[in-house]
Amino acid sequence: MSSTTMATNVRLTETEQETLRKKAIEINRMLVKQGRQPLRDSQIIHKILEKTIGCVQVDAAGEIQIELE
Repeated sequence: MSSTTMATNVRLTETEQETLRKKAIEINRMLVKQGRQPLRDSQIIHKILEKTIGCVQVDAAGEIQIELE
């Protein structure tokens, strides 16, 4: 991988997978109630990234923070 290329695959921990699974079920239930198509887990992750990537900051302690407006 060159220095200008980002990884295209990310390995999730079991805890992250379970948390995502639960959130996907919650989101898809809401979508179905609204008469919309459910989303795949990967689609949900892409939407989360699209909406939050611009809000990521590093605080004075070097910790990653998400600053939502």
